[in-house]
Amino acid sequence: MEVHHHPHVEKKGFKEYFFEFVMIFLAVTLGFIAENIRGHLSDKRIEREYIISFVQDLKQDTANFNQVIPLEESNVKGVDTLLNCLLDTPYTDSSLRFIYYLKEKYADWILSMPYTTRTITQLKNAGGLRLITDKHSSDSINLYNLALDDVVEIYKELQRDFTIPTIRLSNKIYNPQFLIPDERAPDPDSIILHSQGRMTLLTNDQSLISEYINSLAWDRKLKYLYLNRLIAHQQFAMRLITFFSKKYDIQNDQRE
Repeated sequence: MEVHHHPHVEKKGFKEYFFEFVMIFLAVTLGFIAENIRGHLSDKRIEREYIISFVQDLKQDTANFNQVIPLEESNVKGVDTLLNCLLDTPYTDSSLRFIYYLKEKYADWILSMPYTTRTITQLKNAGGLRLITDKHSSDSINLYNLALDDVVEIYKELQRDFTIPTIRLSNKIYNPQFLIPDERAPDPDSIILHSQGRMTLLTNDQSLISEYINSLAWDRKLKYLYLNRLIAHQQFAMRLITFFSKKYDIQNDQRE
C-alpha cells in the first residue's frame, strides 16, 4: 500500500509575523499620509485661487471707489453751498437761480457703491471661510465683508430716511417750471441759471422752508458719514491688495 507523506511546513516565528505586520502598517500609513499630502496641496491650490480672485475683486472695487468718492465729495460740497445760500435771506433773483441750480445738481441724488462680491459669494456657497486656512487672511476677508455690509446699510438708511423725505419736502418749495431741462441746451443745468423768467419759490412759508433746510442738513450729515466710510473702505481695500499680493506671491500672476 502506497503511503503519502505530508510536506513539512516550516512554522513562522513571532519576529516574522511582527515584521509582516510592520510592513503592512507602514504601507497603509504611508498611503494615508500621501493622500493627506495630496489633499493638503489641493486645498492650498484652491485657497490661493480664491485669494487671487478676491484680489481681483478688490482691484475692481478700488477702481469703482476712484469714481464714486470724487462725485460724493463734490455732492457734499454742493449741498454745503446750497445750505449756506438757503440761510442767506432775503433771497434775490440771482441767489434763487443759484439755489435752484445747486438743488438740481447736488441735493436730489446719492451714488451707491457697486461692490464686486463674486469671490465672497463663492466662499459663502462653498462653506464659508474654512477654505482659507490662514487666520489673518480669513479675518481680513471677513472684516472687509462686514465693512461692505456697513457701507451698503448706511446708503440704504440715507436714501430711505433722509434723501427721499428731503426730496418730498423740496417738491413743496421749488417751482417745477424752473427744473424742467431744455433738451436743446448743451448743459441741462444752464436753463436754471439763464432762464429769462423771474425766479420764485412755490411758497414763502418760513416754517416749511426751515423744515426743508433742517431735513437737508441731516441729509448732508449722513452723506458725509457715507463718504467717510467709502474712503475708509477704499484704504482698507488697498492695504489688503498689498497684504495678499505679498503673502501669496501673486504680484506677477498671469490671471490678474
